[in-house]
Amino acid sequence: MTAGQMSAIGIGWDVRGWQGSAQAVAVVGWQADSNRLHWLGVSPLFRLSSRVAPDLAALLRPALQNELTLMQVEACPQLALGIDAPLAFPRALRDLLNGQPHSCAAPEREIDNPYAYRDCERWLYQQYGKKPLSATFDRLGNNATLALSMLPRLSDLQLVPTVAPKASRAVLEVYPALAKVGGKASPARHELAALLLPADVLVGTDRYDAALCALMALQYAAGGKVTVLPELISPPSDMPCDEGWVYHFARHGVEYNGM
Repeated sequence: MTAGQMSAIGIGWDVRGWQGSAQAVAVVGWQADSNRLHWLGVSPLFRLSSRVAPDLAALLRPALQNELTLMQVEACPQLALGIDAPLAFPRALRDLLNGQPHSCAAPEREIDNPYAYRDCERWLYQQYGKKPLSATFDRLGNNATLALSMLPRLSDLQLVPTVAPKASRAVLEVYPALAKVGGKASPARHELAALLLPADVLVGTDRYDAALCALMALQYAAGGKVTVLPELISPPSDMPCDEGWVYHFARHGVEYNGM
């Protein structure tokens, strides 16, 4: 089965910062007729070139076997790149950097600090009790700035939902931690682990996280039609999208009242 025969393709990127030598990318396709997943490749850990600005092909080459497969993946009309890194900073931080700081007392909880977290991250914490790392207060800013700097070079992929509400060729922020039973080193939840990730992709590794990101991206690219995957949660109708959204799989047994 070639990449050119896929109905939709998802690419997952586990970002490891500007000087990181542990970048990981995974590519998975879906064939609508058979409702089957096909792993097209999972990269070894790699470092982005310091000679040229990276683009979509630079992410795909380490994961794919040849240039023909790369071209077929890039040409897929239903394509999504899921990135495990913040693709926006808190609006209060933007105001602060523009000389318009918000007047606020030190919050009792870090999650409530408007300079540290976005509304979508506070939503995740309220919904699931899971607090993401802060792109402002933690080292995650290294990953975020790399990913954000690459957006203009990602072919015609549109950032959702910040730039476009929806797109057939999209780039989106995803959160693999919510697809696991516990912490970073834990395996995927049973409904995902049952999909048989590639045998050489080990639990707790960056390659494993990239594969989970690829599955989320695939569900987006397929318009939610991959029935072997959980529902991908989109932003609630009342969620402002200027700070982006963290796409993630619905969690079995956790009530969700959004869209």
